[in-house]
Amino acid sequence: MSLRTPVFTAGLRTPFGRATKGIYRDWRPDDLLIELIAGHRQRYAELWSEFAPEDLIVGCAYPEGEQGYNVARMVSIGAELECPGATVNRLCASSLEAIAMAAARIRAGFNRQLLVSGVESMSRIPRRGAHFSESVRIKQANALAYTPNGDTAERVAKNYPQLSRAVQEDFSARSHELADAAYRRGDYAHQIYPLLVERDEFIRVPVDRKKMAALEPAFDPNGVVTAATSSPLTDGATIGWVVDMEDAARAKVKGVLEIVDVTVAQVRPEVMGMGPVPATRKLLDRNQLRVSDVAAWEINEAFAIQVLASLADLHVPWDHVNTWGGAIAVGHPLGASGLRLVMTLHDRLAQLGKDGALGIVTLCVGGGQGVSLLGRWRVLAN
Repeated sequence: MSLRTPVFTAGLRTPFGRATKGIYRDWRPDDLLIELIAGHRQRYAELWSEFAPEDLIVGCAYPEGEQGYNVARMVSIGAELECPGATVNRLCASSLEAIAMAAARIRAGFNRQLLVSGVESMSRIPRRGAHFSESVRIKQANALAYTPNGDTAERVAKNYPQLSRAVQEDFSARSHELADAAYRRGDYAHQIYPLLVERDEFIRVPVDRKKMAALEPAFDPNGVVTAATSSPLTDGATIGWVVDMEDAARAKVKGVLEIVDVTVAQVRPEVMGMGPVPATRKLLDRNQLRVSDVAAWEINEAFAIQVLASLADLHVPWDHVNTWGGAIAVGHPLGASGLRLVMTLHDRLAQLGKDGALGIVTLCVGGGQGVSLLGRWRVLAN
């Protein structure tokens, strides 16, 4: 079989809600994803008449309780999709891993049309899960293997003293302001399914810099990372198609994001926020690219410090990074975030409108990992 070309199209997501206090606090995550699928079928009715999902691959960081029992298969049944389902867990990169799996299967010719998704209820499923337990044996191998993510952010901050609390707050303020501006321009209109609300619950403008500066450190009394420079606990769901490019062209899709390559890498668990650095270096080296060749960057804003440190090590300027805001402003429903980044990259490159333009999505991952995806905008029809 000859290799095929996997592409991403038709991304859609719920607005992201504030965990425990927000719009989806009383929603089961499986119900939330079923509702989003219904909205996706309505929004993209023409594609659903052309495509038939051969599988549903769902990313979920804590697949237990209401988002357990292979939530992908249960959602497939509940949404009457008539396809199987597989749940994928790579913590914060779970739905990016779902895209990577789908792309690999299409490139190999095993499938042609796959639904990819991500879901997380941080209201109803506790972070680290309901029965988290540390292994003595694993801690003997690395005493810091289970370092909480907030503490890892403080460790990164100590390694980059030039990236002060004030610089981190500058970046956070930028995230809120850019997200608000993107919504006001209508940039997010294509990817938002307005379930109960029309935009994410976290965006705060005008930014109150005095209030931001007055916050106590969130993880270390003597530290610099605060709630304002961290992504919030979030509920939400995402979905989209990964299909063979020939099928997308036959369905008269005007433009798609070609999935060119995906890389994974590891760093020490206690500095997990630096995961994007080795993953992105591997991606650039393997594809013989320079930073300047990349038109748009989407990096998950788990914490301002880890984004700033990663960009500094990669020598990426802020100009083309998260120009529609990021997770600090829009939210970070763990298992759903990778797909949110990909659909935003898709929409940013579509707006740019240049055939062949390149973009990169990258995330840090709990436990000390990084995942990066290289996408290329492909114009299929005028």
